[in-house]
Amino acid sequence: MLIYYLKIVQSQTIITLLIVGIVISKTLIGVLIYFLIRKNRLLKVEQLKLTTANSILSEQAIRIHHYNEELKIAESFKTKVLSIASHDLRAPFASVEILLAIDDISLVDKEDLKLIFLNLKGQVARSRTMLEEVLLWTESQLRDKLENTENCNICAQIDAVLGIYTLEIQRFNIQIINSVNPDFWADTHKGILAFVLRNVISNAIKYGRVGGSIVLQLIDDPSDRWELIVSNEGEELTSEVLHNLNFVNSWDRKKSESKNGAGLGISLCKDLIKRIDGKMQFENQHGTGVSVRISFPRKAYQAVS
Repeated sequence: MLIYYLKIVQSQTIITLLIVGIVISKTLIGVLIYFLIRKNRLLKVEQLKLTTANSILSEQAIRIHHYNEELKIAESFKTKVLSIASHDLRAPFASVEILLAIDDISLVDKEDLKLIFLNLKGQVARSRTMLEEVLLWTESQLRDKLENTENCNICAQIDAVLGIYTLEIQRFNIQIINSVNPDFWADTHKGILAFVLRNVISNAIKYGRVGGSIVLQLIDDPSDRWELIVSNEGEELTSEVLHNLNFVNSWDRKKSESKNGAGLGISLCKDLIKRIDGKMQFENQHGTGVSVRISFPRKAYQAVS
């Protein structure tokens, strides 16, 4: 009987041990599964972080590549500016040297002397204008921000520029149609605005039709931007020239001897106008001529009674 009882106790003990072993093993398995799931979640989080970091690094790599390309273009542009400026600024000095090399200026024919001084006057005027433009552009390159803005009457700025070209306007019998509201004021960089207006109006006169017209219009969006449109009657631009003016090298446009210039004006305009969040776009007016759309951010408006 005792032996039978001992066997029963032994069997129950074995069963208990087995049950305890099963419970412990399941607990261990449960703990292991928990840690595996936790580890897996941590790995997924780390993987997500790595994916995000890789995405950020890829974006930064693309951005750096873009900046490098912009730097290359900017350096190329600066090189061309300095190259053309240094070449064109030599012209009046060369003419003066030739004039000073004459032993007896009284022996020079009066008409020839008049022609020499007329040519020298034109060279000096073009070089001075180009020098002012390059200096303004250089100043903009040395600053991170162009903050010296002021409230300008746009119509007054246009009239001031038109006054500079009064003789050319009369010579080519050009009609000026200025529909800009004389009471329109805007907060902008006055120097850059005048610079852009001079170049755009100068080109409208140079490449316009004799006896034609130049039209100036202003479109105002009180919540966004204001836009000045300068249109002239003349020969339309080829698709190649139009593409260069809008997207590539605006100085590539060929000029005849009677329409010469530094060739940098529009290029510098485009570069400067970007510094004040402005835009410039050339368009063909089919059957009429060419128009230039100059857009500026609208910072302030003041109506003057």
